[in-house]
Amino acid sequence: MSSSTRRVVSRHRFAPDHALACLGETPATPLPLADAAALEALTAPALHATLEAQVLACLARARALFPELRMPSVSCRLKGRTAGTADSARQRLRFNWQLLSENRHHFLSQTVPHEVAHWVVMEVVERAGKTRVKPHGPEWQQVMTNLYGIPPEVTHRMDVSTASPTPWAYGCGCDTAHYFSSRRHANAQRGHRYRCRRCGQELSGPLNDPARNASTAR
Repeated sequence: MSSSTRRVVSRHRFAPDHALACLGETPATPLPLADAAALEALTAPALHATLEAQVLACLARARALFPELRMPSVSCRLKGRTAGTADSARQRLRFNWQLLSENRHHFLSQTVPHEVAHWVVMEVVERAGKTRVKPHGPEWQQVMTNLYGIPPEVTHRMDVSTASPTPWAYGCGCDTAHYFSSRRHANAQRGHRYRCRRCGQELSGPLNDPARNASTAR
């Protein structure tokens, strides 16, 4: 579901001297983006350029309030179930090209602001303030709502069945996430037993069907 069909609510208030106090209490308007049909018609080079433009637009909005914000490098070399990552130490944003190609509008409207919001918090709150905060805590949520106008959702709903080399989910007694490759899944279905290294319980599953859409943490 796109941000335009959901009501975004600002949930947090920061003290006047907080680094993010300038965001105020009013949710922002999402950045403009071409419609889904236009995005689907883009060639690979044009899609890559659109991704970079969306990242720059997100950063420009942030730098209007935080002019000292560093500019990260951008790559599309991320693999697997994760849609994107922000890395302040390496000064980069990484995105999953396959998930972008298969979920263009959702990725550009949701995932890009999601990761840039992480970058803003890492730079403005953690790096400048020399403090650590929760990755999806109040700071990140406030940037999502009051800077980008996007619901602060931790997980995405993109189909990862073709992007992930380990699409099969198995469970255990301690709720540790276990993902099997198709080969290991086949072995488990033939009777091979696998155990959790943490709790020692035999893994059971599969808990999902990779042929259907699956949510995963970004």
